[in-house]
Amino acid sequence: MSSDIPFLKERLAEAARYALMRRLLPAIRHNLAGSLQPIGMMSAMLERRIKSAVPDLAQLGKNTQALATLSREAAATSVNLMAWLGPRDNDPVAVSSAVEESLGLMSTELSFRGFSVVNQTADVLAELPKGMLRSVFTASLIALTDSAENAASVVVSATGEAGAAGGTRLKIALEPGGMAEFAAMGARMTSYRTLQWTDVQALADAEGVHLKYASGFVQLDCCAAAAAASGG
Repeated sequence: MSSDIPFLKERLAEAARYALMRRLLPAIRHNLAGSLQPIGMMSAMLERRIKSAVPDLAQLGKNTQALATLSREAAATSVNLMAWLGPRDNDPVAVSSAVEESLGLMSTELSFRGFSVVNQTADVLAELPKGMLRSVFTASLIALTDSAENAASVVVSATGEAGAAGGTRLKIALEPGGMAEFAAMGARMTSYRTLQWTDVQALADAEGVHLKYASGFVQLDCCAAAAAASGG
């Protein structure tokens, strides 16, 4: 029976990853649509200008270059967003940029559920595996806000230096504040079941993260070497 425990833990982590993916899909879809919208607007403008009696070829050339730039940016955004569903690597990334990315992805849902976000990780130099940050941190953010009964301010902080042997600590805390006028929309924003702490724990175990949580608070203690060895 004991030999089945690693298998069962992996299946729990797999189920948790699926639940996280389902929660992230609306946000990914929203961000994809946002990156494609400028292309549609530019294409419509180009079509009108081409059909004019005397097209301005110089202006059309500039618009075409702008459209090409928008297309490249949209392609890069699409590839990055799709990587949330099936990451290709688990390379170390800056904690500050990964936290900003996760918060940016969830910003619309969080705001419409009454949460404002305070990101205090900008000056943190530590790096952690991308897969861990995209899974455990993001799942912790969702589970914590799912468990909240009222609008609040979500404060994200971190400690740790580049290459520090002691690892990195990430904290997410709910503090008074937020946007109560939007809080009533929370039930309509959740497109899939709420995330439970058992889901987050399964992901944390898979990524070598020590998880500590309580009402309005979650803490992730991460050792980069252990997280990398877990394989993400």
